[in-house]
Amino acid sequence: MDAAATISRLTLRARQAIHRDALGFVAERYGLDAAQCEALAAIPVRWKRARGSSAFYLRAAHGFAGPHILVRVPGGARVRWHTYRRARARFATPPGGIDLDVPTFAGAVLVHELTHALQHGVAGEPKRRYSEVETTENELEYVRRRTPDAYARLVPVLPKPRRRKAGPAAPPSALAALRAAVLRMAARVVGSLTSAAPPAPPPPRSRRRTRSPRPTGS
Repeated sequence: MDAAATISRLTLRARQAIHRDALGFVAERYGLDAAQCEALAAIPVRWKRARGSSAFYLRAAHGFAGPHILVRVPGGARVRWHTYRRARARFATPPGGIDLDVPTFAGAVLVHELTHALQHGVAGEPKRRYSEVETTENELEYVRRRTPDAYARLVPVLPKPRRRKAGPAAPPSALAALRAAVLRMAARVVGSLTSAAPPAPPPPRSRRRTRSPRPTGS
């Protein structure tokens, strides 16, 4: 990287050096040809000295007619670097982050966003699956090559344990099976006794005699 990029101020010369370095890393990692490198290099980059997230924008916004990248770099000569925690990436920065010089930090961020550009097919190659695992892996590898001491301070990310699915219900115990059999047998016995019983006799009729009413009139 250009010696002028080692200062904390993001001068034009420093930004150009960081841009060249990040582009060279991505081109080598993916084996891009000259046309693809040219398409990737043509993506405008907006630099800001401020805290916050960087981003790749696919559509027109912020005064740009198409895809562009925002790189945010906090103020100061050294900044705290934080990565995504993805088990498939295997490593991540500790909760407090890792201290990096400005050029390495900005280069890692730019590599991350250039990877998103490749995922969207901006460089002319087929679209790739959008993934923060791929971007994080590239970011980690960039820092490993540029600042091995910082890379050595990464922490492993272990996959979360999977919840076990509930298995089939356990078979009933011998005592429960015997109890169920006894209840079924008792139900059959009661049913057979009920069906064999004679029908109940009808209630007796009343034998009281009634008189005919007397005629009215004379």
